Amino acid sequence: MQYWIPASLVASLFISGCSLFPEEVTEQSAVEAKPVAELKVPAGLTAAKKPAQYDIPPAPNAPVTEVELKSPMQVLALATNSRVEEEEKEARIWFERSEFTGELLPYLKKNVLDFGKEKQIEITQKDQEGLVFETGWVSRFEEEGFWLWKDMVEKEQSRFLIVLEPKPHRRTVGVRVQLLEHRFIENDTKLSAIAQKREEVYFLNRLVDKVATVELVQINLKKAQSRHITLTTGFDAQGDAAMITGQSLDASWAQLELLFEQNGFVVNDLDRTKYSFFLTYTKPETGFWDSLWSDEETIDVPLTEGDYQVVLTKAEVGTLISWRDSEGKVLSAEQVSALHQALVKIIKKGNIEL
Repeated sequence: MQYWIPASLVASLFISGCSLFPEEVTEQSAVEAKPVAELKVPAGLTAAKKPAQYDIPPAPNAPVTEVELKSPMQVLALATNSRVEEEEKEARIWFERSEFTGELLPYLKKNVLDFGKEKQIEITQKDQEGLVFETGWVSRFEEEGFWLWKDMVEKEQSRFLIVLEPKPHRRTVGVRVQLLEHRFIENDTKLSAIAQKREEVYFLNRLVDKVATVELVQINLKKAQSRHITLTTGFDAQGDAAMITGQSLDASWAQLELLFEQNGFVVNDLDRTKYSFFLTYTKPETGFWDSLWSDEETIDVPLTEGDYQVVLTKAEVGTLISWRDSEGKVLSAEQVSALHQALVKIIKKGNIEL
């Protein structure tokens, strides 16, 4: 019995040896595809129509071209009054007249010329109406080198045509960019059709970004002009000096939180039921480098360092803001007046509605 078990085990290993000890798999030659014989149609029947639109024409000697593996460029409608039409074949974008543009055609002409000045690109008007502009050579650079020896090296140059296409009513104007000429600095390689379109779209997007930036400045300026500061000085029912704002109680509470955030005030505690802030004021420190590099004006708040209370109460129109010291004593009219002048500057700087 004890000899039979090993013998059986050896026999089973020999039987399954192909799976336990596989030989190295050798590369097999490609299987040749056998052509499928045409379908034989019995006599008296008509063969089904065979569409030829999916047939691949034989081209045994056709050269293998290199495929350009780059993502397609898209025209970006960055400005609020811009749009791109579906199935557009050209590098073109459309602008609509808005409250920020005024007369649209002169607005776009100015943006085109200003774009050239900012980017140091020569832009020349080519017609009397000012609808066609031609650029000088626009250079493209790539970073080369290592660490401290990095340098921007010019790789290619392009020239473009910028065409403004106004609708008859002049409230809609298209801006189209066309590549006129291109050259590589180091070789004579020609651009493919896809690469040409990419160059046109890239230049057009830079131009649209200029228009969007100008528009954003105008939007922010209009918001700042429309924002009316209602914060004034006055007296409460007890005859104590206070500040008065036309904002509601809840709106004033939220705006004061923004005012305290970055102007030397630390909110230690607050009581929303009594609309009271408990603050500590510390004069912001301005270091040497801050004074050297910072462009922002430092606003001096006329308060001594220490603890204060700010209490809000509802007025007939708006909200009363009472400033008090750490013991709850109301600040004098002179202190409130001086503090009001500083807070108005902070409100303008921080775009706070108060």
